Amino acid sequence: MAYAYKPASDDKKELTLTDENDLILIGLSAMIDPPREAVYDSIAEAKKAGIKTIMITGDHKTTAQAIAKDIGLMNEGDMALTGQELDALTEDELRDNLQKISVYARVSPENKIRIVRAWQNEHQVTAMTGDGVNDAPALKQANIGIAMGSGTDVAKDASSMILTDDNFVSIVSAVSIGRVVYDNIKKSISYLFSGNLGAIIAIVFALIVGWVNPFTALQLLFINLVNDSVPAIAIGMEKAEPDVMEKAPRQLNEGIFANGLMRIILIRGSLIGIAAIISQYVGQKTSPEMGVAMAFTTLILARTLQTFAARSNSQNIFKLGFTTNKYVLMAVTFCLALYSLTTLPFLREIFSIPASFGWSEWAVAAGLAVIAVICMEILKSIKGIFEK
Repeated sequence: MAYAYKPASDDKKELTLTDENDLILIGLSAMIDPPREAVYDSIAEAKKAGIKTIMITGDHKTTAQAIAKDIGLMNEGDMALTGQELDALTEDELRDNLQKISVYARVSPENKIRIVRAWQNEHQVTAMTGDGVNDAPALKQANIGIAMGSGTDVAKDASSMILTDDNFVSIVSAVSIGRVVYDNIKKSISYLFSGNLGAIIAIVFALIVGWVNPFTALQLLFINLVNDSVPAIAIGMEKAEPDVMEKAPRQLNEGIFANGLMRIILIRGSLIGIAAIISQYVGQKTSPEMGVAMAFTTLILARTLQTFAARSNSQNIFKLGFTTNKYVLMAVTFCLALYSLTTLPFLREIFSIPASFGWSEWAVAAGLAVIAVICMEILKSIKGIFEK
């Protein structure tokens, strides 16, 4: 805003347009709506997470560029286009420059849809924010439309979610939470599949070599009751790992078993199965019933202790800390308490545990379970060394 004055005679009663000429400039004042302080860190965090943030604004191109550079959204070599400049580009030209364009200024609703579609044509997941009626088409086109809480009802209806605090920081926080939830789902799946695979391996091996079935039907039902519920839920409560926002976004067509999850399941399941087979072999030297009791003990303890290994597919338990997830500690305690009931004299016969099953047999079975879990952690550490 400019400030100026012009001397006038004392008898001047009315001002006309002519009086606005030949003014003397006093000075200028400027106003700015500065970015929120937290936006700077959020933009940087989004970059580390492999998320490209693009500014689409109705402001002047020069203003938009200045703000984009200030908050770290625009880097050296990046481009800024106006809606007219965008209209002048062919589809091939837009595709060739798409990665370098960080700012779009003075755009129309049609421009916004074109930008979203251009990124989708590159097989990228797009999230679009907006608050006005003219944003609605692009919000609808995007994979995730995010309307501002202060925006119009039309924008909200066209969106997948509503940002109640109108804060970009909340979007980045939501991405982090989403990644943690997805990681924990995969961890729970690996835990469940590994334990069940171990039981399958032990049963199939026994059938092949002509041993008795290592588990009775009641034992398997009890194992599923103990191990397939509480520990999996506890793993789902795991906190975010340090690198959760440093991983590249997953692809749209990526399966749940991608990024080595199937390999992890096979390794852990095999270790549990081998431990149960060895336990049955040792017990069968005394009697087939002892072999069944020891295999049952090894399987249920290995699956219970595997809860610690399943907390992370990259970090060992010593880096995570035993006490950082209290729900896992409670789940393991709960499972061990339920298992201990099967060793009570009046319940042993129900679970096919012979009276001769004593501390020495239990120590062997439990030791094999512990060794299996230790091997999981060792292999995890070895994998981490090679990946560095």
